[in-house]
Amino acid sequence: MTDTEGQAPDWFARAIEKPGASASVEVHGCSIHYLSWGDPAQPGLMFVGASGGHAHWYDHVAPLFADRFRVVVMDPAGCGDSGRRETYSKALVTAEIAGVLEASGLLDGPTPPVVVGHSAGAQCVVRAAQAHGAEWLGVIGVDGLRYAELESDHAIPHFRGLDPDAPPPPRRAPKVWENLEDAVAKFRLSPPPMIEIGNDFILRHIARHSYRAVEGGWASKFDPGQTHQVIDLAFELTPALKDLPCRAAAIYGERSHLTDPSAGPTVTAMNEGKVAAFTIPGTSHFPMIDSPFAFVSAIEGVALTWLAEWRRSLG
Repeated sequence: MTDTEGQAPDWFARAIEKPGASASVEVHGCSIHYLSWGDPAQPGLMFVGASGGHAHWYDHVAPLFADRFRVVVMDPAGCGDSGRRETYSKALVTAEIAGVLEASGLLDGPTPPVVVGHSAGAQCVVRAAQAHGAEWLGVIGVDGLRYAELESDHAIPHFRGLDPDAPPPPRRAPKVWENLEDAVAKFRLSPPPMIEIGNDFILRHIARHSYRAVEGGWASKFDPGQTHQVIDLAFELTPALKDLPCRAAAIYGERSHLTDPSAGPTVTAMNEGKVAAFTIPGTSHFPMIDSPFAFVSAIEGVALTWLAEWRRSLG
């Protein structure tokens, strides 16, 4: 799926014509923003994005789920249209996830919700599942749960070199672009994808929602102070999937810095065969961008299987 002529395809245009309803909830003194699609009478499906990402990363895929699910996508503090904190923590992100699930009504739906985290968001949702998963149907980590120290993983030397007891680095003044179009033109995914992404129409849409108006122009919505206080290598989370109080699955991009050909079998074995783990062929670390239909099919397949199992368990 490429963007050779710069024109967005019809499916994308139809999707973004159905914007999510915007809402916020206050969690420990910070406004946490989320978008929602679909009928509240449908089973709940919530997404937590990558560090530096935001809810509008899902504008083009959320409507594709909305015929079967009530879909919610949240911005953790320091991301997207949520507020910023003086200090961040893993415990606060867990509280934010729980707060959005409650405020959005997903905990009051006809079935327990499925919660999906991408990249660093996968760490966040698994930690939240450890605390609150008894209220959930299941949790899905998308290309964010490490299972080995791979040479391709740029984050290994970075996080290994950090002193966990050192204070976070001081916040630097954000880059300010004179106009939004200049900012959008400079937008790049981080980490750089290992394959060509294509789909520039999706990237442009994401980019246009990645900046906020400030004095003198436009600056990134992301607070980089969040990164060093919330994210780490989190090797301990992957084998813990089998011990969560809800169902769990791990999905990987085939051509990602986090993945090698052993991903599915290795993560399955780490979890004693109790957890579904597989790769989406041909995808990067950003499957919702380079392969949105495959991404939707993978998430929907896992979630619908869990729902069928849950309904059978009720007799």
